[in-house]
Amino acid sequence: MPTFEVEELYGESVVASETVDMSDAKRAAERVAGWPVSARALQQHWFRVVDEAQGTVHEFSVVEDKSRDFSK
Repeated sequence: MPTFEVEELYGESVVASETVDMSDAKRAAERVAGWPVSARALQQHWFRVVDEAQGTVHEFSVVEDKSRDFSK
């Protein structure tokens, strides 16, 4: 199983980093985030996932759950 370095970022500042063994980069980001993720959409809070064996870098952000908006 591949090993990924998952960094949690706010803006461009790394606030946490964890190494995880998962089947793909998206699942690695979801494991660390604790929520579903999608391709980075320029949110302030995001995750960078590095697969050093493959030489790839992926960016994800947490999927916003619109169903929890009780302001209406």
